[in-house]
Amino acid sequence: MSWRTPLGDRVLEGIEAAFYLSAMQSAVEYLQEMKEIEADLDVRTGDRIFDSATFDQKIVLLKSSLAALLDPAIPSPRHTNVVEASVYFPFAFLRGEIAIEIESDEMEEFDEDEQYRYYYREMVWSAFEEYILPSWQASTEEYGEDEDERDFEPHSNNFELWDDAIDGLLERFFWDRDWMMSTGTPQVLDGIEQSLAEIADLEDYFTTRLPKVTSEQADLAFAAIKNWQLNPSF
Repeated sequence: MSWRTPLGDRVLEGIEAAFYLSAMQSAVEYLQEMKEIEADLDVRTGDRIFDSATFDQKIVLLKSSLAALLDPAIPSPRHTNVVEASVYFPFAFLRGEIAIEIESDEMEEFDEDEQYRYYYREMVWSAFEEYILPSWQASTEEYGEDEDERDFEPHSNNFELWDDAIDGLLERFFWDRDWMMSTGTPQVLDGIEQSLAEIADLEDYFTTRLPKVTSEQADLAFAAIKNWQLNPSF
């Protein structure tokens, strides 16, 4: 089985698989930390249903999506607002962490030997350099050099360019951001007109259902994400 994306039905491989797994593992670690200190989660996907889910529900949803994206033996779940929000969650997490890194840099809060100073920027850069940078360079050759893009590098403090880089990676996963409609237009959760659903290809897309999850299932899902190893062929 494989995941349906704008690039065709596929599972993640190579640098993209390593990048997404690292992002997911970091995101669930953050979820666990917020649970332990009983803090409100400040990472939002824009989907009202996923964002309102419990920690246990989020972890199980994230593990299900990760498995479908990385393991060709796992059937791809039906694309819904909740499922796509779970795929997007690591990207939302990265945006926030890069913003924090840049703010800390600008306030000179890092020691010179701080090993995590550029941790999330370097994580995104690995995938950006492989999959997005060539198209930026091609655009530069065709339309002229952009001064900001010229100076973009793994330790850049230009958040707008990091935001663009993440958007470029997102386009390899999603055609659009339909799951965010549940926040901007919450009435879609009550049902969408049949004619509009057909035109927008959103039939059976919106759901308010979340999985029933036990703490044991959540613990197993968390351990599976943290211990996930990529196939060596990747």
